[in-house]
Amino acid sequence: MAPDLASELVTEQKKITAEVRELDLLVESTLTEVSRLKAREDQTRARVEEVRANPGNFQREEIFTATDDHNAALSRRMTMEAQLAGLQAKKKLLDRARALVTAAQNHVHTNSQAPLPADTAPVIDESRLLQAVVDTQEEERKRIARQVHDGPAQAMANVVLQSEISERLFEVDPQRSRTELAALRQMVNKTLQELRGFIFELRPMILDDLGLVPTMRRYVQTLIDEHGIRIDFSSTGRDRRLPSDDEVAIFRLIQDSLVERIEKATAKDLVLGMTWKDDKLEILLQSDGKELPPDGELQSGLRRSERLDLLHGESQHETRPDGTVVLNVHVPIRSAPQLIS
Repeated sequence: MAPDLASELVTEQKKITAEVRELDLLVESTLTEVSRLKAREDQTRARVEEVRANPGNFQREEIFTATDDHNAALSRRMTMEAQLAGLQAKKKLLDRARALVTAAQNHVHTNSQAPLPADTAPVIDESRLLQAVVDTQEEERKRIARQVHDGPAQAMANVVLQSEISERLFEVDPQRSRTELAALRQMVNKTLQELRGFIFELRPMILDDLGLVPTMRRYVQTLIDEHGIRIDFSSTGRDRRLPSDDEVAIFRLIQDSLVERIEKATAKDLVLGMTWKDDKLEILLQSDGKELPPDGELQSGLRRSERLDLLHGESQHETRPDGTVVLNVHVPIRSAPQLIS
């Protein structure tokens, strides 16, 4: 049995090494693109600063164009940096997996002559496990800090810029200044909505307060408003409060699956159903759009199978003759002491 395991480990090591090489190339090309977009962002920022210094020398359309160009450049750079962060995080996980496979190979080689009894508990390297947890927390902190800096913080900087332009215009052209203030009010409202959306993505507080179904209703409406698509959401059976960890895991599973269908498969017409039974929750996601690998990497960086492992659930994926893609998920329900009236 040991030789078979050793052979499997060698094969897995080769696969991981090939994936790491491919990721290195992707990271390199993405870094180049980030640098290009950063240069474009600097150009548009210089234009905004020019407008900011001499607002009376520019038409209203020129001021808005400068700000819009800068926001567009900023958005493209943020999107590419998010992709880069995802690639780097995946590479870090692969490097860790490669190290673990190497350690397993050494262990198999060392113990090939003296196999352990079948009932021997596996040895867990607690220090390595703790380091993995710490690394994951730090990566998440970096991601959140980057999103706050490039999202709400940058948006508020734009609000300050727009207010200064309006203030300077007031002495030159009061009517034009009032127009700018109206635009500023719209910008503040938009920034507030984006901030609320950011907080919801980070941790939807409604999930802790009201549970899974109300949270999904709100999230589905957010997707409809943001993408202009159709999502038919329903929940049947007696929905109930689940342990907090389960509610978060189920929400993230559905969230990742919806985003995958909308953003990667360009789905426009979706059906999401939740059926509550005594011992399990059945989730149905049906949509149009392109067919994707059934267990590809999701927005969170995890695969669907990995999320299901956390819930001890299972899924079935099929594409019907008419092109409709159907995902069925079954998740066992733990104790549910509180029913939602």
